[in-house]
Amino acid sequence: MIGPLFRVFASEQDPRDREELVVAQYKSLTKQIPLLYVILLSNAWMVALSHHGSAPVPLTLHIPVILTGLCVARLLRWRRRSQAEPSFSEASRSLRATTVLAGLLAAAFLAWGLTLYSYGTAFTQGQVAFFIGITVVGCIFCLIHLPLAALCAAVIVNIPFVVFLVSTGNQASIAVAVNIFLVSMAMLAILGTHYNDFASLIRERRRQRLKQAEIEDLAAENRWLANHDALTGLPNRHNFLAAIDAALSSVNARHAELFIAVVNLDGFRAVNDAFGNQDGDHVLMEAARRLGSKDDIDFMVFRLGGDEFGLVWQRPRNGVAAVLAECEEICASLAVPYPIGGVEARISATMGLSSSGTVAGCARSIHEAAQYALVHAKRNHRRGRVTLFTMDHQDAIRRHSILEQAMQTTDLDAELTLAFQPIVDVRSGLPIGFEALARWDSQDLGPVRPDEFIVVAERAGLANRLTCVLLAKVLAVAATWPAWLRLSFNLSMQDICSSDSVLRLVAILNRSGVDPGRIDFEITETAVVGDFDQLVEAVTVLRAMGAGISLDDFGTGYSTLWQVNRLPLDKIKVDRSFVTNINESTTGYKIVKSVIALCRDMKINCVIEGVETVEELDTLRELDCGLVQGYYYSRPLPADAVLGYIDATFAGTAVSRRSQNEPAEFPKPRRRNFAGRRQAARRPA
Repeated sequence: MIGPLFRVFASEQDPRDREELVVAQYKSLTKQIPLLYVILLSNAWMVALSHHGSAPVPLTLHIPVILTGLCVARLLRWRRRSQAEPSFSEASRSLRATTVLAGLLAAAFLAWGLTLYSYGTAFTQGQVAFFIGITVVGCIFCLIHLPLAALCAAVIVNIPFVVFLVSTGNQASIAVAVNIFLVSMAMLAILGTHYNDFASLIRERRRQRLKQAEIEDLAAENRWLANHDALTGLPNRHNFLAAIDAALSSVNARHAELFIAVVNLDGFRAVNDAFGNQDGDHVLMEAARRLGSKDDIDFMVFRLGGDEFGLVWQRPRNGVAAVLAECEEICASLAVPYPIGGVEARISATMGLSSSGTVAGCARSIHEAAQYALVHAKRNHRRGRVTLFTMDHQDAIRRHSILEQAMQTTDLDAELTLAFQPIVDVRSGLPIGFEALARWDSQDLGPVRPDEFIVVAERAGLANRLTCVLLAKVLAVAATWPAWLRLSFNLSMQDICSSDSVLRLVAILNRSGVDPGRIDFEITETAVVGDFDQLVEAVTVLRAMGAGISLDDFGTGYSTLWQVNRLPLDKIKVDRSFVTNINESTTGYKIVKSVIALCRDMKINCVIEGVETVEELDTLRELDCGLVQGYYYSRPLPADAVLGYIDATFAGTAVSRRSQNEPAEFPKPRRRNFAGRRQAARRPA
């Protein structure tokens, strides 16, 4: 019967569960103990009044008054406690004091009751017995959430009282004693069961609360991750657009101006490839720190993804000059070398800037304008600088939109044409091949510049469609040329970004009947810093057919020598920006000299683009350059003028070159044995 109560004292509890249980016991007793004192005092005064006149006054008045004062004081104290939230230590002290006081009060009321028992009649003695028995039951109920106090009161009252009743020898008294004992035991058993359920409920409630707290913490963490970049801790792209929306509403209300900048780290991918992802992450974190390092910054910083960051300002109207100056300072700070493992990584930062004063519309429109300014800066050799989005850019966007619509609806096969610029051997002055250049004479828009429609095609995902049309056309022209004459053809990143695109090129080449060994496919450095593994796979397929591979516009992108060495190249074409003013520019001269030496060491040909003056040609001859291309020899020619140009060029030579398969003095691409190198690389050391 006392098993449940025994388990109350024998069970071990987690300290955190015990703390919660003690506080819960305390809160429960603030409601139950005042009721206990009301029951105790009302019963005691009924007994005192029934003995008035038969018992001494001190027993019927003085002692009840003293006990009443003590109980009322405790009752008021518990009422005050119910208004405050207790700590664990406060609750523990109060429960210990209550347990001790329960034993003392039980002994005091028992002694008072037994003293009165001898002064009454059989009826009043029965009332005393009832008082003691019912008071014990009430105490057990009211102290049900403090079992030790209830047990103390029951033991201190019941054992002496039962012994007293049994000692009287009266049969009725003995029966009352037995009843009191049995009821008390039953009540203690109920107390034990109820308290165990109460304790289990508190533990479960705590576990549920902890689980809920974990869920809330996880939800908060997910919300943070959804709005922040895990590496740098900066707000992310999602937060960026929301912040622009909020800032746009704010500046409109205050008649201010919103500025948005998109920052791209030029050369970061090369640093990441050279030093590894861990050091690349270090560079990104350092860049994020520099962006927010100034104490007086009044802009928000975001990481938009990869090596791209976003900045948001709110400034008074006509504050463009100040923002531009601040952006230049930011670019300069990001260009300071980054220490990595004892060496310094050097990158720059290009920034596109837009404002709500120039771009009307929503947050996304202003962001896209800043993005356009960034791309425009990179395409126009303004890396490491700030480019502000202007109305000229707005006009260009409209123009590009018109071009894109026209490109999607027009018959490209009918409107696209080709021009050919010769690639000339410097030593002989004779052409060894031609580079095919696209031209578009739109029926609706008129002639469209190549730099316009090629950019639009790449942005709209139409580049591969253009390439397929142009490749079929250029191969048809090349089939009419002498077999020794080579053809260079440019490929877009979209042409080599997937196996399907490469297979379309292979199919067109196979249908043409032109020897693939006469074709040089040119890829730009922007393709090299894209999906490099896919690029290697595409280049390997094309080269396996016999086609040559050239790296175009070398020096304008961010390919590394490691990447260049991994590609099975036949030629490197140096961008014309390094040739312009080569006689006055020491830097350009040194770069061209170094690239020529690099190609010589790699046993591949080097083609210098953009040669326009005899002085430039003489300088390149001094540097032992083999192949050149530029206006000095010829502007791009229509397809039907190529053979005439060849005849005119070879006029006066001893032998007609068109009658031979290949002129002996023309430099041939010296192919490297990449298959053997790869096999050697696979051999165990």
